[in-house]
Amino acid sequence: MAVTLQVRDVRAEIYKSASGPQHAGPGMATTTLLGRLFHEAFAELVDQDGRRNFQAALAEAESSQEAWQSALTHHTYQKLIGPRLHRHQAELNLSPDLVLDFWDAVQELCRWLAELLWQANERGAKLDGTLISAEQPLRWELRDDGWTDAVVLTGVADAVCHVPGKPDWCLIELKTGRTAPEADLTQACLYHQMLAASGMKADGALALVSFQPMKHEQLFAAEKLNGVQQSLRALIGRMAGVLPGEAKPAGPPPSPLLQDEYRRLGQQLEKAFAEYNAEVKTTPPVIGPTFLRFPIELGKKVTVKALRQRVEEVQVRLNLDAPPRVTNEGGRLSIDLQRPDRQTVLFSAIRAQLPPRDELLGNAKVPVGVGLDGELLLADFAQAENAHLLVAGTTGSGKSEWLRAAVAGLLLTNTPETLRLAFADPKRNAFQLLRDSPFLHEAITYEETEVLGQLETLIGEMEARYEWMADVGADTLRDLVRHTGQRMPRIFFICDEYGFLMAGDPKTRKEMERLIKKLGNKARAAGIHLILATQQPSRQVITGPIQTNINARIGLRLPSAIESQMLLAESGAESLLGKGDLLYKCIGDPVRLQSPYLPPEELAQVFGGGTETSR
Repeated sequence: MAVTLQVRDVRAEIYKSASGPQHAGPGMATTTLLGRLFHEAFAELVDQDGRRNFQAALAEAESSQEAWQSALTHHTYQKLIGPRLHRHQAELNLSPDLVLDFWDAVQELCRWLAELLWQANERGAKLDGTLISAEQPLRWELRDDGWTDAVVLTGVADAVCHVPGKPDWCLIELKTGRTAPEADLTQACLYHQMLAASGMKADGALALVSFQPMKHEQLFAAEKLNGVQQSLRALIGRMAGVLPGEAKPAGPPPSPLLQDEYRRLGQQLEKAFAEYNAEVKTTPPVIGPTFLRFPIELGKKVTVKALRQRVEEVQVRLNLDAPPRVTNEGGRLSIDLQRPDRQTVLFSAIRAQLPPRDELLGNAKVPVGVGLDGELLLADFAQAENAHLLVAGTTGSGKSEWLRAAVAGLLLTNTPETLRLAFADPKRNAFQLLRDSPFLHEAITYEETEVLGQLETLIGEMEARYEWMADVGADTLRDLVRHTGQRMPRIFFICDEYGFLMAGDPKTRKEMERLIKKLGNKARAAGIHLILATQQPSRQVITGPIQTNINARIGLRLPSAIESQMLLAESGAESLLGKGDLLYKCIGDPVRLQSPYLPPEELAQVFGGGTETSR
């Protein structure tokens, strides 16, 4: 069976091997959220509905390229960018300068599109979907002499531009913010080769267009890409584990008998929904460690709402432990169904995907969980959208196990000089193996009054760091370390049962909330972060200041849709399967992942290993 890789995996490998300031391209750094908003706006601008809308705007404008640019910019802000900025106002308030750069980049995008449209119009071309098509899904199966198996490469290219009246084409790859030239060109070259392999004329061009925020465009003819594309095959073979003598990175595929069982489950799912007049058509599932994701097509007059109203009936009909979950991740409608042969993801299996240690700056990335592709998703707490995290899950959901895996990831990628941990453990059983750890910022606290003192200490540390940063002209902890050359540990305050602390004396609760609010609002740039966990995300726990200042959320299994709505702003966590099955929400829609599990012997090794723990 062919090994599947995604283009983003190859780009990440190139980026990892070429990381460092000497490989960084021009432009100011941006955030993941702003990058996503930029690409979403572009895709909606040139899709069928978007073209119809902006063509109406162009028809009302004067007949000049400048007038078209003005009309296109106005349309883009009113219909696409403005609503998105308003929707994410809380996150974006943390980085106003980056938002201004983002808007400059959007205006440059509109100027560039207006120029392309005007030139096509001057040649008499129709301004329809044959000119620019966005988000092209691509698939390429490649083999090489000596490989032990084929490799299937998948990805979605930003856009393809077709020359009116000719078979010529140009693949367009868009980038925002600070570039990574080598990795960006690698990604674009792979998309170009995949498009050529799909039956297009082989000598199409490649345009790598970056907005930094001003537009910078690189155009490559097909013959200039051959050397780059050939050099990538060995890397792809190594990553897929198909070179002679190398093992595949993933475990063996399910047996044919199990695959037949998965297909039968899809057929049973179709029949169960059909009994309630909600016809769907399933295709072969994507197999994750915990669940099967069946991509679906809706029957006539069937709505997503109708499917979601019938999931409990289908659960009973198919004798499932949890209702099927109707999901719309990545723009594709699917139904998640529990896997009958659920697999445990051991922490040891994902250790190789943890980032390397940085002896000076340390590491702020925490393992969140494994996706359907087997890749570990990491939350970077140095980024504004991940600066603090709220975790919720009922008994048996895997909440404490997730916290231990997160701590283990930090311990393995830091030293006591780059990381310190402050624990509040009201239950007195979550972090006892770390009570003598060199990574402790101070002794583990248990009672409300002790925790209040701990938070006051952290605020004092935060203010002292800000004074030092002001003295040397640094904006963040990383800037401070680079300016001074002195290591400064990042501090994580981790509370295993925040809801217990908030259930005590009202005066104590109010003071706790005040301190958490102050840290949540100010501490990120000073390198101090909060991870708060609770069994029930009630209004008493997730108060207004928590909602405002802690954006990233992890929802494990929760008792009902009400708690899920409180935590994630949507239902779904009530349908999870427990034992580390989770929804992670940072920006955009929640992503379903499986938390890695630390067996007791590995937990003792990592938590008791000090600075000599082996990765």
